[in-house]
Amino acid sequence: MKKYIPHVLMISLYSLGTFAQSMDDVLHFVRPELKGTARYVGMGGAFNALGGDLSAVGDNPAAAAVFLNSEVGLTLNLLENKNNANYFGNSNDVESESIQLDQFGVVFVLYNDDGNDFTKLSLAYNHKKEQIFDNKFNAIGVNSNRSLEDYFLAFANGIPYSDIKTYDDERLSDSYKFLGENRGFSSQQAFLGFQSYMINPVELDDDNTQYVSNSNPQGQAVNHNYFVTQTGKNNKNSITLASQYKQNLYLGINLNSHQTRLRRIYNLIENNYGSGSTFNYSEFENDLLTVGEGFSFQLGLIYKPQKNIRMGLSYQSPVWYQMSDELLQTLITSKDNGTDTIDPQIINFYEYDFSTPSVLSGGLAYVFGTKGLISLQYDRVNFQNISFDIKNGDANFINQNKKIKNSLKSAGTLKLGAEYRIDRLSLRGGYFKRQNFNQSAQDVCIGMSSGLSYDFGGSVLSFALSKVEYERSESMYQEGLTDFIQLKNNQLQFLVSYALKL
Repeated sequence: MKKYIPHVLMISLYSLGTFAQSMDDVLHFVRPELKGTARYVGMGGAFNALGGDLSAVGDNPAAAAVFLNSEVGLTLNLLENKNNANYFGNSNDVESESIQLDQFGVVFVLYNDDGNDFTKLSLAYNHKKEQIFDNKFNAIGVNSNRSLEDYFLAFANGIPYSDIKTYDDERLSDSYKFLGENRGFSSQQAFLGFQSYMINPVELDDDNTQYVSNSNPQGQAVNHNYFVTQTGKNNKNSITLASQYKQNLYLGINLNSHQTRLRRIYNLIENNYGSGSTFNYSEFENDLLTVGEGFSFQLGLIYKPQKNIRMGLSYQSPVWYQMSDELLQTLITSKDNGTDTIDPQIINFYEYDFSTPSVLSGGLAYVFGTKGLISLQYDRVNFQNISFDIKNGDANFINQNKKIKNSLKSAGTLKLGAEYRIDRLSLRGGYFKRQNFNQSAQDVCIGMSSGLSYDFGGSVLSFALSKVEYERSESMYQEGLTDFIQLKNNQLQFLVSYALKL
């Protein structure tokens, strides 16, 4: 509907008291995806017990000590998403594409020749996109249960009429800003609903706290066209120290920094209010930008009990994030007697902290000499350990933490991979499956991959193709208009990696 306003001097930036961050918002940052080098993706990410790959270092830091030579590499990812949104039985498909520099890394291998039991020391750096958010979906259907007014009524009931009416010589933007600074997010939403005439107070009295529908008084089934566009990425940068102990044991530690940026534009157009309403249509847009940084660490080992067997174990700590949100809202209502546009051009700004759950991973691999290998990896995560920092007893965050405990559960991710070598040519295949971690809705993914590479001696060129299906549910809003949209994303990745031996 309009572009994001980039100039701070053109807007007011302030702290918003009770912005309704939710469990669904943070889940964007904790769903594991199959991302990394072409070799890593081509084998389904099953590298916990193998090492020798730059993306494997991001799973198990001991992987850096498996490298025989110093190496630098990068990966280009061509990503295609086909999203199907099912809303009250009506399905709609939207496609999108993006090209990303998915991975870059370097490892330096130093050998110890003085007879020490620690025979090798490896130092590594790796940049990896944990999630690529570039995506969109469009939910279209008829909702006979709720309409947009229910969203505003959910916030308005309990808010005094004196808070949301305008006074002489008071601009709408000033009122919206004042409410955010002094009354909070709920009062702002009630203000939008009333000033657009979607809701009315039961009584025109300053002490009134109850409201009714004006846009859809007969509870008519309404048409919804809900379009969500999102862009951004979640990056992980790892600094690794790893060592080989004697001939059979590899140990490592990662220190990780995380940078995330996610912009989601939610646009809802609603119409078909029926003959009992003077409304023709309503359009409500929320433009939400989330930016954050985090820190985590990893510990890992790889052990060779026999010549052909590899065993891996690693621990990923929680990621402790510091986040900031910027929210820009606009509401347009068209009626028989004209159109009202509520566009405060005020950015609501809010800061908060949360932590992701830790990850425990184990792997087992069998190496067939120089001919190839098969590998298995299993990651276990208790998603109930996602947690907002409640700071000074923030009621919303306390409620969201309770919701997380009641709604989520532990789940595992299974990764299988195989590689077969024909002289300098390597052929690969992989399988990737994440269990459902939501107790009340579907949230799963499953996929397969394949790949090949050619070793030129001093460098390696690799290709991979993966197809992963993600399936989950997402509610339209967190209050009032809470009906679920069933989403299926068929994601196709084509990756090209080039590694140069130093």
